[in-house]
Amino acid sequence: MSVRITSALSAVALLSGVLLVPHLAQAKALDRCGGVYLSIDSHCEFKPIQDCQTVCTTTSVEQVCAQKTYTMCSESCSTTDTKTCTQTHTDSCSKQCDTISSKSSHEVCVSDCSDSCTSDAIAAHRFNGDHGKCEHNCAHDCNVRCDSCSTTDQSTDCETKCQSVTENECTEEVNRDCVLGCQTDNYESCQTDTVQTCNTTCKDKGGALVCDGQYIEASDLQACADQLASEFSFNIDVTAHAVATVTNNETGKKTSTKCSFSPPTRGGNGAALGAVAALALVLSRRRRRA
Repeated sequence: MSVRITSALSAVALLSGVLLVPHLAQAKALDRCGGVYLSIDSHCEFKPIQDCQTVCTTTSVEQVCAQKTYTMCSESCSTTDTKTCTQTHTDSCSKQCDTISSKSSHEVCVSDCSDSCTSDAIAAHRFNGDHGKCEHNCAHDCNVRCDSCSTTDQSTDCETKCQSVTENECTEEVNRDCVLGCQTDNYESCQTDTVQTCNTTCKDKGGALVCDGQYIEASDLQACADQLASEFSFNIDVTAHAVATVTNNETGKKTSTKCSFSPPTRGGNGAALGAVAALALVLSRRRRRA
């Protein structure tokens, strides 16, 4: 008689919607999820270890690296002279009063800023002209800069709304070349490091959180899941499950049992494998007694 253990770490996330363009819905910076911006339109799920490691690629860490490189680069790019930009944007905004009358200043700011930034980034061949990287970085940069704009001022008069939009857009625009240049210079090293972190998270915690195809660098998976539930009512189970199949060589009969464990808040090497090994020992002893 022999005991064969098959591990099948799994988790379920019941969500809907995909974040295609960050300004379609109000995005929020989630500090417990690595500081990335997500919205109610985002699609988030927990990827168990066997699926998780295939997710850890350079393209799946673009959002994390946009956040990391912006945080680093914005500290050294702090131009405050926005006079010329403010005048140009104020005139332009005033001509769009009919168009923006039903929108909040936050929505207008993020939309205009992201489109302008992405166009400039591609034209300047930032990130080697990669459209996806330009879009992810500009979306994050503009969400940060427009964060102080109101999300509930749809009925506010156009002049007041334009003043808020222009002030925040111009702060981003006058620092754009400096920030994007710095992000481009540090982007590849960030991707390499973050892919390694992603793989380590998969192994140590039994899986990782992924939103809109992007790895979420959360130090505490449960805390991030709780924040997603609080902000967007997302219900994500980050508890991994180990399924064991016991085969009786004499009869060929198979029986299965399952146990679950929550990923540790701090890295514990081999946590997932440890759970499966423990289950194997229990089943082995049970089979001997049988």
